[in-house]
Amino acid sequence: MNFKLLILLIMALTSTAVKAQSISEKFPFDSKYLSVNGHKIHYIDEGQGNPILFLHGVPMSSYSWRNVVPHLLDTARCIAIDFMGFGKSDKPDIDYTFDNQYAYLEGFIEKLGLVNITLVMTDIGGVLGMHYAVNHPEKVKAMVMMETPIGDAETFYKNGGMMQRMLFWMGGKDKMGYNMFVKRNMFIKMMPMLIKRKLTKYEKEYYSEPFPTQASRKAMFVLVNTFPKKGKKAAKGDLGDYLNKNAKGLMQSQHPKLLLYAKPGMLTNKKVLEWSNENLPQLTTQQLGKAKHLMEEDLPHEIGNAIREWYLEL
Repeated sequence: MNFKLLILLIMALTSTAVKAQSISEKFPFDSKYLSVNGHKIHYIDEGQGNPILFLHGVPMSSYSWRNVVPHLLDTARCIAIDFMGFGKSDKPDIDYTFDNQYAYLEGFIEKLGLVNITLVMTDIGGVLGMHYAVNHPEKVKAMVMMETPIGDAETFYKNGGMMQRMLFWMGGKDKMGYNMFVKRNMFIKMMPMLIKRKLTKYEKEYYSEPFPTQASRKAMFVLVNTFPKKGKKAAKGDLGDYLNKNAKGLMQSQHPKLLLYAKPGMLTNKKVLEWSNENLPQLTTQQLGKAKHLMEEDLPHEIGNAIREWYLEL
């Protein structure tokens, strides 16, 4: 074969592979709504089989799973929700506490009658999802975690990491964090810092659309508002309280667990991996590549393929 022709053939094959694995900005799923505790939760529900429930982080929504879900549609029933106050879900004038968000999640699962659930969780979704697994172990089949707080409040504080250091001193509704994340909408503005690739204009607008006013951003601030502080005892219902209860439950849980991570990451560092391997039964860890905090926007196909391969072996 002509050498030049061979090079062209390799380039064509490479181009096809890259195109096949490109990250789509479009949301190809039908929107559904379910009333829970008097308010509507937006979600998608695609495929058949045992349910895989996708739980997003801040300031994300079900949109962030758009390139992950297709890898699992022939394997499971894929459901992705928008937490209350996020995405296309309602934004009522309520206190967006962890207890409130958890009540909506619990009610959603109960109304759909979901059992044998595999939870796929990131960021705040991991805090709420792991809490559900600890409280309803009989309804959970397995757990997939990525870039979410792991360990009790003290461990989480000690394990450090870029995001912890950035947020530890921003808590409190009257302090800097409230001004930055509610008044100035910094969660949306700082998204480029949390993703390795560059978002398209369409993606940026999709993520920012649900949060046009200060009132619409209340739910985003809950994570920062109760972030564990050094030497501060966790209060009932705050993030530290949830971390303590989650860690205690997961250290006894025999559910299969998959911890996906990337470099450099922001929450899942070497210390977190060491603690997880030492303390969490039935744990598999897998490094996927290069990504920052919002892994599902940097490595969606790698995440989808990793979950699929692991899920089929359960």
